[in-house]
Amino acid sequence: MILKPIKSEFNKEFHERIWKAKNYVREHYEELKKLPNGQHKLDNEICEGAYINITEYDNKDNPPWESHLQFVDIQIIFEGAEDYIIANTSDLKPKEYDIKTDYHNWEGEGTVRLTLSQGNILILLPYDAHRVGLPPKTGKTHVKKGIVKVPYKA
Repeated sequence: MILKPIKSEFNKEFHERIWKAKNYVREHYEELKKLPNGQHKLDNEICEGAYINITEYDNKDNPPWESHLQFVDIQIIFEGAEDYIIANTSDLKPKEYDIKTDYHNWEGEGTVRLTLSQGNILILLPYDAHRVGLPPKTGKTHVKKGIVKVPYKA
């Protein structure tokens, strides 16, 4: 999510990468949906270091908080639906960070809950801590999704 003070500067190169990634997802949604589980490089299509993780799982009741310092997440649902709880990292208590996996764990309460279903994308920046995979109001579902990872450079 992008929420910034109105007087803050925007990094044109970074925002162009996000725009390019969003457009790539829109134009190649059906192809991406057919990819097998795992990591697939998107270097040539978006920017150096970009890739997509394809994963499948059943919704879970108590997923951990996470954020990523090195990448922006562009979350896409191919099958099913899931709820997200999102909070700014400044509102949470930091726990461990694993630089190898770019996984930062947090403690605290979320401020926004939303459902992501097929046909929508969610862009999460490094300061957007998120709990993913929660059951939507319609009940538990099996989810197949893609997470486009775009290198973050403020």
